[in-house]
Amino acid sequence: MSLISDINSEKIEMDMTPMIDVTFLLLIFFMCTLKFKVLEGKLTAYLPKDVGVNSSDAPPVEKVQIDIHVIVEGNKVKPKAKPSDPAVPYDDPTGESRYVYEGRKLSYTIGTQKFTDLAEVQKRLRKIRTQRGDDDAPAVLQPYAGTIMGDVIPVLDAAVAADFTDITFGGAFADHVK
Repeated sequence: MSLISDINSEKIEMDMTPMIDVTFLLLIFFMCTLKFKVLEGKLTAYLPKDVGVNSSDAPPVEKVQIDIHVIVEGNKVKPKAKPSDPAVPYDDPTGESRYVYEGRKLSYTIGTQKFTDLAEVQKRLRKIRTQRGDDDAPAVLQPYAGTIMGDVIPVLDAAVAADFTDITFGGAFADHVK
């Protein structure tokens, strides 16, 4: 009897570690093999059918597009320090952040007219602005391949000086017109 009483007195416990390991492995397997269904542009929108429809046509707003092209790339050189230059606002350990282009030539196109002088661009923008007369005349600055921020900012300044307030920047794409 002592053998039976010894067996009954021992607690039988299952080792849960292999069970937990298998569960986590199955969880990881299902997470890795799960494929989400792509909606492919289908979004449910519950918009009212009869509210907000405008029966009058809005007049199209014509934007003034200013194209900026690089005619001559120029040479990228370090600027020469002058005593009147302000201090560098940050410490650039590489020393590659400040360059100027010597001999760089740009072309500006407004509509069908081409300009190489920024003062002429500003005069043309002022003329367009006075002809339109509306307060929110939109303008688009369109830089083409090879332009840098230093090429675009003076054109932005010219547009602001010509009283344009709604100015946007176009995206860069291949230079197909010079």
